[in-house]
Amino acid sequence: MMKIKIDGKDVDLSVRGNKPDSLYDFISNDIVNFIPKGRVIKDIYLNGTKFDELLIDDGKAKALRLTEDGELGIITMSSNDLILESISAINNYFNDLSKNLSKVSDLLRVGNDKDGFNDFAADLKGITAFVQIMDKLAPFLNIDYSTYTYKEKTIKAYFDDLETVLSKILETQRSHDYTMLADIIEFEMEPLLKVWQDVLESFKSRI
Repeated sequence: MMKIKIDGKDVDLSVRGNKPDSLYDFISNDIVNFIPKGRVIKDIYLNGTKFDELLIDDGKAKALRLTEDGELGIITMSSNDLILESISAINNYFNDLSKNLSKVSDLLRVGNDKDGFNDFAADLKGITAFVQIMDKLAPFLNIDYSTYTYKEKTIKAYFDDLETVLSKILETQRSHDYTMLADIIEFEMEPLLKVWQDVLESFKSRI
């Protein structure tokens, strides 16, 4: 039987009864009954090795059974700490992203669209991930993006601005107008990212 510890304390799995014994079921459904209120999972260790993939890779979590030998260690953090870490991580990412977007626009202007697009494809994935993270942060922050404002503009409006810029980028890619794409990246996308960094800083006042 796998031994499970949360913040160093043993978990008594016998209270689960005859529920499914995959780690996926335990993490998805039952762990909330063992974690102190107001705390969330920060790290997962399997037999002493950090194994956070269990949080995002359903296949790996479903393949492991509670009936197997070993030890699963779970470290928690407060919801507020999670939010602060997420905001800091996004801001750091945006700093790196702004530098890369400048590189992309320069590459496009000199006609090196192949390398420019390769770099930009990764940037777009990162921006998509940012939107997904923001969706998850809303309930933690207790914020309604359609009513919460920053500088007299709602957060939803900033999301709309981002969607508009991304639509313009898609259109210029279709038309192969690389000069226009470089302009949109430099004069619309980069400034918008800086605004978002200010918006994220304003969220900290709610924590």
